[in-house]
Amino acid sequence: MAGKKDVNRYCVGRLRAATLAPSLVYTTRLQSLAHHVSNSRPKFENIVHFARRRIRSGSWKPGDRAPSENELSERFGVSRMTARRALDQLARAGDIVRRQGAGSFIADDSVRSSFLVIRNIAEEVADTGQRYGNRIVRHCTVSCDAEVAVALDLERGAPVYHSLITHLADEKPVQLEYRYVRPDAAPEFLEADLTLETPNRYLQRICPLVEARQEISATLPKAKHCELLEIQRNEPCLLITRVTSAARGLVSFARILAPASRYRLAGRLHFTSQISP
Repeated sequence: MAGKKDVNRYCVGRLRAATLAPSLVYTTRLQSLAHHVSNSRPKFENIVHFARRRIRSGSWKPGDRAPSENELSERFGVSRMTARRALDQLARAGDIVRRQGAGSFIADDSVRSSFLVIRNIAEEVADTGQRYGNRIVRHCTVSCDAEVAVALDLERGAPVYHSLITHLADEKPVQLEYRYVRPDAAPEFLEADLTLETPNRYLQRICPLVEARQEISATLPKAKHCELLEIQRNEPCLLITRVTSAARGLVSFARILAPASRYRLAGRLHFTSQISP
């Protein structure tokens, strides 16, 4: 009798092992794969990804001090040079700001753009970990006023395609864009679905831009701007005016208004020492 019980226990044990074994092997393989993917990246990129996860989860808040080179070096078991490279990349991307003599700090979560490179606002918002959205106020044909006529080399009063869009980051307005497009440059602009594709992205796809001229200034919003941007009349704003051209000629004129508390412009220049003989 005892022998039969031992046999039964043995059989039940083998059956459970056979049932559990595939899931255990599968889990082990997944863990091994994740470890391999993590190790396949350069070590400094692991630090960058770690920092961005902390920032986007809210664990590291704007204004918090970022870990130092020594702290990152010790935590990840890497050299100070590798830790410094990670901090350099985070600083270039605008995730952290450096203050001489004080260290590095988590940057605020306003949308960041470069005044040296023209980017799609949807990508700029996504880079901050926020969700892009927009509100289409107007998308129609209008008559050129004096400013638009001069910018696009058209007769005053000539028809021009126009869109007025409020760009959003997590449902909060960050930019108000007045866009005017020459009909001969993008004949089907009025057919574009601007809820799915920004004017910048559409124009880059239809007639790739090769040149842009822009000016940046400070201004206070008018009442109609305050309503669309959901801000107060005394909120300082950036005013960006931009004329873009494709290989065939002028394409569009944009007047962009952005609350200074929600949108920033930044750039990084590299200089090469040149000594005349």
